Amino acid sequence: MRETFYTNGNGKMPPNGFMPSEEPKENGFELRQIVDWVWHYWYWFLISTLVCVFGAYLYLRYATPTYKISAKILVRDDQKGPSIPGGEILEQLEIFDSKSNVDNEAEILKSRSLMERVVKDMQLNVEYYVEGRVKKSEQFNNVPFAFHWITLRDTLNKEVNYSLIPESETAFRITREDGQARKLKWNDTLHTREGILQVTRMASVPLNEDAYLVKIRSVDKTVADYQKVLNVSVANKQVSTVDLSITSSVPGKGEKILDKLIDVYLHNSVEDKNRIVDSTIAFVDNRLSVVSRELSGVEKDIQEFKQTNELADLTEQSKLLFSNTNDFAKQLIDQQVRLNIIESLNQYVQDDKNNKRIVPSALVMEDPTFASLVEKYNNLQLERERMLLSSTESNPMIRNIDQQLSGLRTDLSSNLSSFKRNVEVSIRELKRNADAANQQIRQVPAKERVFLDYSRQQALKQELYLFLLKKREESAISKASNLAIAQVVDPAKSDALPFSPKKLLIFALGLILGAGLPALILYLKEMLSRRIRSRGDITNNTPVPILSEIGHSDKHEAVISNNTRTPLAEQFRALRTNLQFVLSGANDKVILLTSSMSGEGKSFVATNLATMLALSGKKVVLMEMDLRKPKISTMLGLSNQAGFSTYAIGKSLMDVIIQPSGLHEGLYVIPSGPIPPNPAELMLLDKTESLFRELKENFDYIVVDTAPIGMVTDAQLLAKWADATLYLVRQGYTFKDQLQISRELYLHRKMPKLNLIINDVKSGSTYGYGYGYGYGYGYGYEEENKKGIFKRIGKSISRS
Repeated sequence: MRETFYTNGNGKMPPNGFMPSEEPKENGFELRQIVDWVWHYWYWFLISTLVCVFGAYLYLRYATPTYKISAKILVRDDQKGPSIPGGEILEQLEIFDSKSNVDNEAEILKSRSLMERVVKDMQLNVEYYVEGRVKKSEQFNNVPFAFHWITLRDTLNKEVNYSLIPESETAFRITREDGQARKLKWNDTLHTREGILQVTRMASVPLNEDAYLVKIRSVDKTVADYQKVLNVSVANKQVSTVDLSITSSVPGKGEKILDKLIDVYLHNSVEDKNRIVDSTIAFVDNRLSVVSRELSGVEKDIQEFKQTNELADLTEQSKLLFSNTNDFAKQLIDQQVRLNIIESLNQYVQDDKNNKRIVPSALVMEDPTFASLVEKYNNLQLERERMLLSSTESNPMIRNIDQQLSGLRTDLSSNLSSFKRNVEVSIRELKRNADAANQQIRQVPAKERVFLDYSRQQALKQELYLFLLKKREESAISKASNLAIAQVVDPAKSDALPFSPKKLLIFALGLILGAGLPALILYLKEMLSRRIRSRGDITNNTPVPILSEIGHSDKHEAVISNNTRTPLAEQFRALRTNLQFVLSGANDKVILLTSSMSGEGKSFVATNLATMLALSGKKVVLMEMDLRKPKISTMLGLSNQAGFSTYAIGKSLMDVIIQPSGLHEGLYVIPSGPIPPNPAELMLLDKTESLFRELKENFDYIVVDTAPIGMVTDAQLLAKWADATLYLVRQGYTFKDQLQISRELYLHRKMPKLNLIINDVKSGSTYGYGYGYGYGYGYGYEEENKKGIFKRIGKSISRS
C-alpha cells in the first residue's frame, strides 16, 4: 500500500490528520490508468475487434463495388484570357470577373434536359438483375432480352419489379411483383399498368440464367438519381477543359452513359449554331420568292411592250440614251438596292414576332458599327436560348439579357432609319441629276423612254435577285461547315479499382469500431453508473481525504492473525500506520467507524482493525455500537445477552459486558446486547459518557462500530467521545450521491478528524493506480517473505 503523509508549513499535521487536497497527479497517470483499464477488459476488445474486422471482410466480400468513370472535353472559349493590358492581374484580383463561356457550358452539361434525353434514349429506367447466392448483380450488355416500352406512364411512385423466367428459346413466363403472371412468346406485347411493353429477344446472348429480375423506375426519378452521381467541373480559370465523372456499379454502363451524354451535348451545340444559319436562309428564301415574282413581272411587261409597239432593235437608240444616263442609272440602282435591303431589315427588326429570333447576319450592311451591333445582338440571343436550357424566363439573368436585347433592337432600328434617310437623299439627288439629263434627250421618242424605264426596273430586280442568291449559297456553305462548340479530349473510361468501398478504409473502420465500441460501452457504463467504481468517483464528489484502501475478501469474519502475510493484512497494517498520524494526541484513543448505509463492511473493518492494533502490543476494546443490526458478536461467536444496552439501563456492570475476543489476548469486545427499542436515547444517557471515560483509562485504543450515519443519527451522537472518524465507502456498492453525506460532515466539522476508507477494492479492477500499487506491494511482500528477505520490509515499515 502506498502511503503519503502531509504536514502544514510548521511541520505539524493538520487537525484531521491528512490534507484534504488530492494527491498531485504524476506524469502519465491518465495514460497509465487508461492502459490498465484497457488491459483489464482486453478480451472484450479482442472479441469486438475480431468481430468487426470479420464484419468488414464480409461487407467487402458481398458489397456492390462502385466505379468512377471519367471523361474530359475541350470547349472553345473565346472569353478565356484577358483582353486588356494587365488583365491577368485583374483576373487574379477578380475585379472584372465574369462568367466565361466554359462555365456556361458546364452548367448546360448539368442540365436536366440533357440527362433526360440520355435516360430515354438508353432506357435507363429499366434495370436488369440476376439473383446470386447472397446478392443481386446488375446486368447491362449481357442480357438475353430487352424491355421496350411502346407507351409508358411516367407516374410511378415507386419502382415496379418483374420476374422473367425463360422457359425455352421461344417462350418465357413474366410475373409482376403483385403476383400477376403471364406466359408469352418473345417479341410479344404486354399491356401492364405502367403501359404497353414489348419483350425483345437478343439472339446474340444465350439464356444462361434460370430467372431474371427487371426493375422499372420513373423516368423523372431515374433522371434525378443520375444527376446526383454526375459531377461536372472546370479544372481552373486558365483552361477551357471540362471534367465529367459519374459513379456506377457497372463500369461498362457508366461509360456508355457518359459517352451518350457528351454526344447529346455536342449534337445540341451544333443545332444551336445551325439555328442562326437556318434563320438567315429562311429570310433569304422569302425575299428570293418576292424578288423573283417582281423580276418576272418586269420581264413580262417588256415582252408585252415590244410586242405591242413592234420593236425589234433598239441598240442604237439605247446607246445614245445610256451614254448620258449610264452613270446616274448605275448609282441609282445601287442606292435603290441598299434602300430595299434597309427597308427589309428595318421591317424584320420592328416586327414583334422576330423579337426572339436571330437577325440575318448575311444581310448586314457594310457599315462596321451596324455589323458590330448585329453580331452582339445575335450572340445575346444565342446566350439567352442556352441559359433557358437550365433556367426559366423569370431568371434575373434572362431578364437582364432581354433588357439588353431591347436596347440593341432600338439601336438597330435607329441606325437603319439613319441609313434609310441618307440613301433617300442620295436617290433624290441622283433623280434630280437624271431628270436634268433627260431634259437633254427629250427628243427621244416616248416609246424608247418607256422601254428604258422597263430596262432599269429589270436591271434593279435582277441585281437584287443575284445578291440574295449569293447570300443563300454562302449561308448553306456556312451550315455545312458548322462544328460542335467542344471536342472530346478523353472519352469515358472507368477506373481499374472500385471507387467504393475502399478496402483499407473499411478495414480501418472495422479496427476503430472494434476498439471503440467496447470502449464506448464501458465508458457509458462507468459514466451512467450510480455507484462508486473508481478513485475519481470519490475525489470528485467529496473533499474528505482517503486514509486507506482495503481489498476484497471472500470471508466475512476476522482475517488478521499474528502470522498473516496476505495483501489484505498488509493493507490493515498500512491503515494502522496511517492512524498514528491521525491520532497524534497523547489522549487520542477512540476510533469511530460509520458509513452511508448497511453492507459497506464497517463490522469487518472494525474487527480486523482492532485485531491489527492488538497485534502491535496494545490493549484494544471493540465496541459493537450498531444497536439496531449488530454483527460483530455473531461473527466472533460471542454471547450477546449482556452488552451496552443492558449496561446503559443499569442491568449489567462494565466488567460483565467486556468479553475476550478470542482473536488475540489484547483484544476485547463489548457486544451491543439485546436490541433496544430506543437506541438513540440510550446513547444520550450519562452511563454512556462514564463508559467511555473508564474505557479510556483502561485501554490503549477503543474501536467503535456504529450504525450507518446516512440512515440514523447514532454515529453523530457518539461523535463527541470520538477522537477520529473513519467513514467507509465500498467499491461497486456505495452510491455516488451518498458521498455528499461525508462532504457535509467534513465541511461543517460534525465528525472529528473525518477520513475515508475505501473497502472491497477488487484485484485487477479498474479502481485506480493507487490500489494497484498497494496490492502489488502486498504480493511483493509475500514473495520476499518466501525468499526470506525481511530486511527490506523492516526498513519499509520503519520508514512508514
